[in-house]
Amino acid sequence: MTTIASNRIKRTAGERSFDIFNMLIMIAWSVAAIYPFWYILVMSFNTGADAAAGPIWFFPRVFTLENYMFVFQYDRLHSAFIVTALRCVIGPVLSVIVCMLAAFALSKRFLPGRKALLFFFMIPMFIGGTIISNYVVMSKLDLINNFLVYVLPGAFGFFTMVIMRTHIEELPAELQESAFIDGAGYFRIFVQIIFPLCMPVIAAFAFFAVVGNWLDYYTNLIYVTDRSLSTLQFVLYEIINRAEANTMIDFTKTSGAAARRLMAQKNNTVPTPEVIKMTVMVVVTFPLLFVYPFFQKYFVKGMLTGAVKA
Repeated sequence: MTTIASNRIKRTAGERSFDIFNMLIMIAWSVAAIYPFWYILVMSFNTGADAAAGPIWFFPRVFTLENYMFVFQYDRLHSAFIVTALRCVIGPVLSVIVCMLAAFALSKRFLPGRKALLFFFMIPMFIGGTIISNYVVMSKLDLINNFLVYVLPGAFGFFTMVIMRTHIEELPAELQESAFIDGAGYFRIFVQIIFPLCMPVIAAFAFFAVVGNWLDYYTNLIYVTDRSLSTLQFVLYEIINRAEANTMIDFTKTSGAAARRLMAQKNNTVPTPEVIKMTVMVVVTFPLLFVYPFFQKYFVKGMLTGAVKA
């Protein structure tokens, strides 16, 4: 221990000052990134009347759960949650299957027209359609006001497919050759050998697909007018930008919540539009934080593999 201590490189005062400066910058950056979420969470647990009386900084001044009671009575939020959850399950699964099948096929150098297919798939990366042309295409495919518009257009991603294909090409060829000798076909090799060995890359891109599907409201805004197919992000967009919070409070008066509203009025805890917005933000945004631990096991390895091999 004495030898190790004596061999340590002595840091100069300038180096220590630089480290302290970096730590302070990182702490300030972290606080700036985290505090908005903390502020929204605090506001969602505070009574509306008290929140309107003055600024709230770190903790609820008058704690209440009434805001969440009112928000969870909003029927449209229930249907939007179901639509978004289905989209976040079906979309990533479909995308992984399509991209993995394409990557496995294009990893075979003897595939006829391989280079032409790669060139064809690459074109949308450089030439994208406009809103009007995309809308016409979706209309011709009968995807307007159709749930499939959430999952079909994003099922294939060229960049994702290229990374998956590169990962498959880096796997030892002897694995597939020995499987062929044992009588396995391409489908069995794909399911029992290739797919499990690509799990880190698959998990990383599945996570990105879940996040993208959860946060996307543009597709709903452009292609879906049926309110029963609205997503959570679109409902949040309407509440923030179209004064839907007032509508929601009025709605709760006529949906069997009269007793609760009377109790809230008696306790002076009736939600205001401002705290309703904050509460909806929490309900819409925070569930995504619980998805990350399920992918964390593969996430770092998958991203490192994709970054190096791409």
